[in-house]
Amino acid sequence: MQYKIELRLATVAEYTHLRTTVEWPAFEQSIIESALAGTLFSVCIMHDYTIVGMGRVIGDNAIYFHIQDVIVDPAYQLQGIGRIIVERCMEYIAKFSVKHTNIGLMCSKNREPFYKQFGFIERPNALHGAGILRLLHSFIIQPEKLFIP
Repeated sequence: MQYKIELRLATVAEYTHLRTTVEWPAFEQSIIESALAGTLFSVCIMHDYTIVGMGRVIGDNAIYFHIQDVIVDPAYQLQGIGRIIVERCMEYIAKFSVKHTNIGLMCSKNREPFYKQFGFIERPNALHGAGILRLLHSFIIQPEKLFIP
């Protein structure tokens, strides 16, 4: 299949569509608009004028970068689209990174091997310790086990 790579932000509708295809939580339009406005770089993969994948980079554009929202419609997975997305994000980061730049990402369970091919490492490990996460009001964490100070 032929795909078109577009270096642009996904629209709110496109972003919502892709999140729905992978069963990620939905957000209100104003929340999505605010989140997307904080994007440093974004890539969309199109097929027949329909978005089938996206990814974006957020951060301070110098020391810390975070690859976010790497989403590929399940009907288009395992066709190299995810690789294209991450490669474009890494190319952007390379333009602005310095020695000791930190590139972070969170991935879905069992997707770690995919990101290892780009040089990412799993945590915890002896050098970097554990990666930790806090999700506020998440459907993943049971409310009775969530402590919010």
